[in-house]
Amino acid sequence: MNYQKPKGTTDFYPKEKAVYEYLRNTISEECKKFGFQQVNSPAFETVELLTAKSGEEIKQQLFVMEKRSNEQFALRFDLTVPLTRMFVTKQKELPKPVKWFAIEPMWRYEAPQKGREREFTQADVEIFGSNTPETDAQVINLIISCFERFGITNKDIAVKINNRKLLEGLLQEIAPKDKLDDVVRIIDKSAKISESQFVEELLQIGIDRQKIEVVKKIIKCRGEPSIIQSIKQELPLNDLAQEGLAELAAILPLITPGFAIVDLSVARGLAYYTGTVFEFFDKNGEFRALAGGGRYDSLIELFGGDPCPATGFGFGFSTLTLFLESKGKLPAIDLGPEYYVAPVNEQLLTKSLEITEKLREKTSADVDLMRRSLSKQIEYANSIGAKKIVIVGEKDLKEGKVTVRDLQSGKEDKVEVDEL
Repeated sequence: MNYQKPKGTTDFYPKEKAVYEYLRNTISEECKKFGFQQVNSPAFETVELLTAKSGEEIKQQLFVMEKRSNEQFALRFDLTVPLTRMFVTKQKELPKPVKWFAIEPMWRYEAPQKGREREFTQADVEIFGSNTPETDAQVINLIISCFERFGITNKDIAVKINNRKLLEGLLQEIAPKDKLDDVVRIIDKSAKISESQFVEELLQIGIDRQKIEVVKKIIKCRGEPSIIQSIKQELPLNDLAQEGLAELAAILPLITPGFAIVDLSVARGLAYYTGTVFEFFDKNGEFRALAGGGRYDSLIELFGGDPCPATGFGFGFSTLTLFLESKGKLPAIDLGPEYYVAPVNEQLLTKSLEITEKLREKTSADVDLMRRSLSKQIEYANSIGAKKIVIVGEKDLKEGKVTVRDLQSGKEDKVEVDEL
């Protein structure tokens, strides 16, 4: 039987794995530069925890495990919830702010598409214990710093920023309280659906056409940070909306210049966001959100902790890889060893193994394991990208030497074995 990999998953062959490690190492380095410490959580949590403050869409996407005894578990769909649980466990003893990051796989049962898989890796960054504008700006600037390490500039990407207090304050004049989450969910996907479908979905939850026009006006508010003044003048702001707008205005000057765009259609679908929300996007429009996150000041208390502000983001590897590839920013992958040791006959295998071990003290080296002819060994060494081949022959060894051939230039040298 020809077994296939599950839909929405990726097999990481050596080159793909090397790209993955490059992304992982680069993002880890940037996180540590900003003072974040690496943590990890279990791959699965209780369903009760994972659904405590998640929208209906997430509940439908959980990979739920077979129930054992009275416990029901599911695979994590993000890292914010598990890391928040971890923080609550040691909240009282941890010095604030707590700055954590994790880079791990997670799972969502949804239709696979370009840049979106059922099993995916995501970098996650969280700050617990600080509610200042500088805190929100720092997580955004960290993502910008990662992109800059990859050779990406503000000609390629921008970050759309909104505030859930601002958005929900505006929507309070339009939708009843029990419908707010539904309206936010529909707004969150407005860029992915047609205007007629957007209107139809709002009608289905009881929003009349006159109020839908107001919603459309709200989510069309987008532009450079200076648009804040227009929002003040053109939109009816209640106290909650004014609070959100003030928070938004305080963050914008702190973000790396040239990247920020105010966009009131950014909602972030997860129900736990309470303040700043943001998404990084490709200016060419080829890819969906490259990274995103926001503030979730109520989640710690919901999970049994003391009231505590928190903010963070997720950075998915699937879309990031495709995006960097489209920009020609992925590194050339070099997997071959520096040396490949090739005995000319089986009698020289033991000596070849000794030479290989000697080389490995300083660099990477491989040796023939299949007792092939010299021509086949050279062919194999070329196929795996070895830089040089060390030919171990009887005549050379009598003089204490081997032949070292550069596989790119073809140049050969006789080298003392002791000098390798």
